[in-house]
Amino acid sequence: MNQQPNSTLNRRAFLVRTGWLAAGTTVLTGCSSIIPALPSTKDPVAEDGLAWIQIMPDGRVRFYCPRMEMGQGAPLGLTQIVAEELNVGQEAIDCITPATDQVPPFKMTVGSEGVSQFAEPLARASAQLREALRARAAGKLGVPPAKVADATGGFAGPDGSVLAYGTIAGQSGFSILEADMSAKPKPADRHHTVGQRWRHPDLQAIVTGQMTYSRDIVVEGMAYGDVLRPPAFGAELLRADADKARAMEGVVAVVIDEGDNFVGIVTENPFILDAALHAIQADWSRPAAADPVQTLDADKPWDEDDFEHEILSDGSIQAGRDEATDHLSHRYDTPFAAHAAMEPRAAIAKVSGGKAEIWCGSQDPYFVRGRVCRVVGLDEDDVVVHPHRMGGGFGGRVPCQASEEAARLSAAVGRPVRVQWDRETEFRHNYFQPAFSHRIAAGIDGSGRIRYWDHGFVSSPIIFGLVPKPLSYILDLFVADEGTARGATLPYAPPSRRVRYSDVRTQVPTGSWRGLGAAPNTFAIESMVDELAAEARMDPLAFRLQNLPKDQGRLAAVLQTVARDADWGRPQPASIGMGIAGAIYKGETYAAIVAKVSVDRAAETIRVNHVWCAQDCGRVVNPDQVESQIAGNIAWGCSMALKEQVPFDGGQLDVSNFDGYDVLRHDDAPNISITLIDPAKAAPSGVGESAFGPVAAAIANAVFAATGHRFRKLPITYDDIVPATAS
Repeated sequence: MNQQPNSTLNRRAFLVRTGWLAAGTTVLTGCSSIIPALPSTKDPVAEDGLAWIQIMPDGRVRFYCPRMEMGQGAPLGLTQIVAEELNVGQEAIDCITPATDQVPPFKMTVGSEGVSQFAEPLARASAQLREALRARAAGKLGVPPAKVADATGGFAGPDGSVLAYGTIAGQSGFSILEADMSAKPKPADRHHTVGQRWRHPDLQAIVTGQMTYSRDIVVEGMAYGDVLRPPAFGAELLRADADKARAMEGVVAVVIDEGDNFVGIVTENPFILDAALHAIQADWSRPAAADPVQTLDADKPWDEDDFEHEILSDGSIQAGRDEATDHLSHRYDTPFAAHAAMEPRAAIAKVSGGKAEIWCGSQDPYFVRGRVCRVVGLDEDDVVVHPHRMGGGFGGRVPCQASEEAARLSAAVGRPVRVQWDRETEFRHNYFQPAFSHRIAAGIDGSGRIRYWDHGFVSSPIIFGLVPKPLSYILDLFVADEGTARGATLPYAPPSRRVRYSDVRTQVPTGSWRGLGAAPNTFAIESMVDELAAEARMDPLAFRLQNLPKDQGRLAAVLQTVARDADWGRPQPASIGMGIAGAIYKGETYAAIVAKVSVDRAAETIRVNHVWCAQDCGRVVNPDQVESQIAGNIAWGCSMALKEQVPFDGGQLDVSNFDGYDVLRHDDAPNISITLIDPAKAAPSGVGESAFGPVAAAIANAVFAATGHRFRKLPITYDDIVPATAS
């Protein structure tokens, strides 16, 4: 079923699929290195970028962007890199989201990797294309390539005459089937485009309602489908009687597969779908009602000294205990959370004649292709996915479940079918961020240095969250889930430290959510560090800087910068506090946060007034893009700290819309100040989720500074504040 494509990309097929036919200039190479197994997890290499860019006969640049757009703006930053290497402006580049049959598979859009992973391959491929064009221009001018100078949209000869890219490419076409990748991208000191504040070209279309999302696509002959979904996590379909639904006017078909828990319906118009679904009599086996939140408890494995995975172990915890003069041991908890994207997912599937086409929004269209193949029994060469911009992803759109549902229904009726999730379905039937429960014991000596750190936590799988049984149990036991463990290694360096964790699966489906484990783990770490600082009677910033190892100069720099920006150390009025926290995201991006919080006892409210962020993400391609991502991180972190938690009742989510799932509103949003530290020689690193991690911890630390009450469980609510006592 999962056929591997040929190791060498067929040139004519490539040109036809990209809409270029036989004209233009394209750089191609053997693509055995760029066709990973699904799901798409292979990091890109230099040769991969050769399939992403073309020069058209009119001289325009066509860029098939290997990143899915969901508001993070990675395609804009990558477009700037293409423009930099090819010496063109923004208006000369067509940035296109490719269908799965237009370019070889590329890595799914996750993990803040849009620029950090793809900048270098794209820059090198663009430079290779530029030099191939230079050689052709030199041939036309009859001079050596070294005598051909860069010009905007082309090259200049020794006599000053300019050859535009369109003239060089010509109408007959020119392609390089293999390339040695010897061309060098421009050094940073020659950049004119990278580092500029380009505006995203989709902004006007988005705010005026003209942007096309997957639910806006119309296919000739399209019908409308929906699926009867289980009433609780783990429920199994016993029987379904659809006679009444089949008899309704406008119902095209009812599709039932009891063995696969599937009941679907197809109608001529979308307005009778709900009534038709309610006409189906379905019996489900319901699992025993339980509150899944209660199953995540770090105290039990801590007391039994029994964690499945060891992430870090240095020195001797007992020796550290002997060296310490003061000891603390606390538990920190964060709840389940929903993605709550503004756009519920939708998809159209057209399955007929042994072929299938899918229109949807997904963070990995090749993964969607593979899943659809399994549903309808087709080879990958026979399925094409047309991806569209998403109205929010946050890790919740790696699969697009509506695509599989639509494909199954389309195959049953032999015509295109749209399945469009509503808000209730999006909340109740997607996967969730798992709850985390931490236990940390640590001690300091008389000079305020951490002597030992013993950290154990319990959560559910994230990267492996959607792996089906029974394979999931094997993975949980023997393989540490890097997503769950993300951010669990503290940046400070006590001589003795140990970090362990266990996977616990509940009825709740879990998967990627913004930052994965980074924010829950950083909340626990930076809260305990703040508690140690209080125990040592030291300023929280000074305590952190003292305990950072010498090789963490970049983290020290962002901590010092954000403290300067926030005027850290200035005395605050009563009921106002400032808190600080820092973190290293995926070992490459350094972020520090200061939060200023006010507690109004008369109004019984907690408000985040101002958040400052200093971030070092290496070379900044587009400052606007980076600052927007940081602002989104901060808003999300405030929401995590003060608002978000998923209520469960009897194995099902007890909320169906934003009236029951509280998120940060505009009137609660803080003022935001951002400083970017841009090291001249550092490569770009991830920014999509990097500033998110420390926000909740900084807010909790600020509430402690304002009230003397230490919050060790999120979300923070005024009702939980008690009169100040000694910590």
